[in-house]
Amino acid sequence: MAGNRTKAALAASAAAVVGGALLYLSAPATSLVDAPAYQVPQDVTDSIDTTITPELSTFYDTAGVQAGPPGELIRAEPIDGAPAGTQLYRIMYQSTDLQGNTIPVTALYAAPEGPAPDGGFPLIGFAHGTTGVAQACGMSQTPLTPNTPGYSAWVPHIEPLVRQGWAVVASDYSGMGAPGPSSYLVGPLEGRGVLDGMRAVVQPDPQTGSVPIDPAKLGIYGKSQGGEAALSAMELAPTYAPELDIAGGVALAPGFTPALQGVLNAVAGNPTSTSQNMFVLLIAKSFAENYPQYTSIDAILSEEGKKRLALLEQYCGTDLADRVVDIPLSKMLNTPVDSGLVTALGEAMPGTVPLEMPAVIVQGLEDTTILPQFTHAQVMSRCALGDVVWYLRYPEDDHPSINFQARETDPTVIDWMQARWDGEPAPDNCANQLLGTAETTEAVNP
Repeated sequence: MAGNRTKAALAASAAAVVGGALLYLSAPATSLVDAPAYQVPQDVTDSIDTTITPELSTFYDTAGVQAGPPGELIRAEPIDGAPAGTQLYRIMYQSTDLQGNTIPVTALYAAPEGPAPDGGFPLIGFAHGTTGVAQACGMSQTPLTPNTPGYSAWVPHIEPLVRQGWAVVASDYSGMGAPGPSSYLVGPLEGRGVLDGMRAVVQPDPQTGSVPIDPAKLGIYGKSQGGEAALSAMELAPTYAPELDIAGGVALAPGFTPALQGVLNAVAGNPTSTSQNMFVLLIAKSFAENYPQYTSIDAILSEEGKKRLALLEQYCGTDLADRVVDIPLSKMLNTPVDSGLVTALGEAMPGTVPLEMPAVIVQGLEDTTILPQFTHAQVMSRCALGDVVWYLRYPEDDHPSINFQARETDPTVIDWMQARWDGEPAPDNCANQLLGTAETTEAVNP
């Protein structure tokens, strides 16, 4: 009997080798793109550094707000000073928490001015990167004010998409505008905010300029934390918002945190003070609030870590990060990392549910904020699930420059998204990711 099993195993191994060789010979283009790093002008870099935490206006007061169906528009107001050719609104809409309770969430809604194309404007549900978890840290507060959280996404992402002729709804996420549970890297909660924001504007409403939207041209786009949120929204869409016909999604340097005890223990042992301090505090607060059945603040953070939690309610972005780098990360966390947090991360991170729409995932290999290895692991998971994934790696780009590189250098995510709306088959280079190819190419756009 043991001999039969050995023979079967050897036969399976031989078949895998032969199959792998054939796959290699017919595999799609490599994911490595032969392009120099995108040079972001210094004045742009300076203007999108989030050194200012804005004041919260009365728009975000939820007193008197009644429960309603997910995606229902509660109220909106125009934002003064919109650039020529653009209309901007703050919106508040209904969403749900992880327990299914109704919560209000806010967003920035931006659309082109003037006549819409036949059928209406395409609509992007935009998911923003890390700015904090405080109510003042969302996209809708001060999108036109340099050095604030909203501006940090307006310049590299939202305004260029509107100039492309697309409408964009950028969720603040739960708790980052209207009060609600902290949502940092809690994929199912972020995803609800993104999808309900799209629901809130897909039908024209006088409160938001009666902008006509083409329901056949919907997409999702996210960066960093927002890349993880975008993938989470894509996983959730078929069951949570099946009426949204989402053609595909873009994830730039997605903030994937592997639910692996050993990896997290290694991170927790960091003897230096870095931006990881802020990320860890945001994770601790959000996961303790959303997954109390698994973990708690006391289980995750040391006494020194807990002393800094109050800062999360007061500051955003760099303004926050600079206030929590006074001690080594290893002094902020309990070690080994709480196993309940590892369990919660396993539920919150995307990568276990197959996507029903294609994705393009982009990573700069000089990125020190989102490690390329983590992104590659997410791509491998997606490919193993049978997803249609177009994976692009830029060898010389880092976390900030990939924002611009992905949009402006061929192959662009703009062209990829437009091709999905035009009905073209989505490219897929999963075969090469499973084989680990390492060659570069100058022409990977189909």
